[in-house]
Amino acid sequence: MSGRASGGASLSSSTRPARSSRTQETSAPKRTSPAGSAEREGKLMESSEIRSQLDERLALIQSNLLEMIELVAERVGDVTSAMLEGDIEAADSLIAGDDEIDLLSLQVEEGCVDTLVREQPVASDLRFVVAAIHMNSDIERSGDLVANIAKAVGRLQGAHPDHHVRDLVARMSSEAQILLRRAAEAFATRDAGLAASIDELDDLLDDLHYRYIQHVIQDARRGELDPQQALQLALVGRFYERIGDHAENLGERTRYIIDGWLPEAQAAERARTRLASDEPRSTRGLAVIDAIAEDRRIDAIRRDFVANVSHELKTPVGAISLLAETLVGETDPADRERLSDMLQREAKRVEDIIDDLLELTRLEEGDSDAEDVSLGELVTRSVDKVQTFASGMRVQIATVGLPDETLVRVDRRAVVRAITNLIDNAVRYSDQDQQVTVGVEVFGETAAISVKDDGVGIPRAELERVFERFYRVDRARSRETGGTGLGLAIVRHVAENHGGRVLVESKPGKGSTFTIELPLPASR
Repeated sequence: MSGRASGGASLSSSTRPARSSRTQETSAPKRTSPAGSAEREGKLMESSEIRSQLDERLALIQSNLLEMIELVAERVGDVTSAMLEGDIEAADSLIAGDDEIDLLSLQVEEGCVDTLVREQPVASDLRFVVAAIHMNSDIERSGDLVANIAKAVGRLQGAHPDHHVRDLVARMSSEAQILLRRAAEAFATRDAGLAASIDELDDLLDDLHYRYIQHVIQDARRGELDPQQALQLALVGRFYERIGDHAENLGERTRYIIDGWLPEAQAAERARTRLASDEPRSTRGLAVIDAIAEDRRIDAIRRDFVANVSHELKTPVGAISLLAETLVGETDPADRERLSDMLQREAKRVEDIIDDLLELTRLEEGDSDAEDVSLGELVTRSVDKVQTFASGMRVQIATVGLPDETLVRVDRRAVVRAITNLIDNAVRYSDQDQQVTVGVEVFGETAAISVKDDGVGIPRAELERVFERFYRVDRARSRETGGTGLGLAIVRHVAENHGGRVLVESKPGKGSTFTIELPLPASR
């Protein structure tokens, strides 16, 4: 075998130093067989093709997100025109057209999942996917806010706000559209400076919102708006402000894609760790989805809870402010009494929400004081607490199967609170002259306390969500009857804290039955 010097010159046999055959074998350069070279080239081509497919998928996700942002921006302008012109037909069309955004949102979610499962993303790709998931949520919620403004158009028929209020609605709408389109441009061009400037623009929208609320209060004080109209207008302003907040979030997601400065970097780092493992690619992809989904779930719970508490308190607090302002300038005794009653009801609503929040906190921390209590006493105490309210609603409460001797070991106050909540909820969703039936049944080692009504019922699709905080099947009815939206969440926590569970059966138009199942003491 002939050899070559490292420099490439040929050496004759007379000048080449003697070497053993072994030395010559090991020092000779390896030659790649034609088959090996073809295999390597094939892998390179495959890798290049995978990268190309990944780039196409990411580009499609971005395109869908940009289309969603533009749709929302256009609809902000359309719903503002409908509101200022009192065009209910146009508003209804916008509500129905929200499905287009939902469809694009679904395509983005599917694209993100496919990217993580089927492709081989690198760190920057993971940042993009994490950001896209959050951006998708922000855009979808902005679309929902547009629908909320459209729903307010019908409720504001007959309202005549002054020209300052109307002008500020138009300006808030314009700023919200600018914010959304600025966010879209920053995202499309990956311009960190442009993304950062959205914060300042959102401050301007916040300032317009503050001025808008002041003018609404002045109109209410002058009697140009009744309290309900003023409250609806205040909510509309809040919807515009929230759209601006979501646009600000979009700018933050863009900055995260560029330099990874947001907290989501932790999720992406966990995802990269999963990708570096020896697991099969499909398993690694699912692990990445799990890591991102868990971060998203925790973040969503935190943001939704804060937003819900803020919203639930903001509504009555805003009403209190408007009513108080109106009351100061009112001289008619009858109107003053009516406004005072409304003021007291809204104050009571705030008190109830805070009370329920504190109760939820206590339950989540596991605080309890267990004692032996008869089932009959628990039900009787609960019915007594709701009886006056039920009488006022012209709803009868009946009890069946109450045992005198059967004992359960429970936190008396918490269980009475849970049963009371179920009865209260049944009364609120019953019509006049209907009946709510509270029953007790003991089977095996379990005691079941049921509350049955013949009211409006719950659609099947809503059943799994009725125990969520602040979730309401019929928000309009809940506003009329004054529920806090926390009652069923408390019921679930009470049942689970006692090793039991809560069940629900319902049919729309036929009523609902809620049942708390509690374990009986082993030594009974």
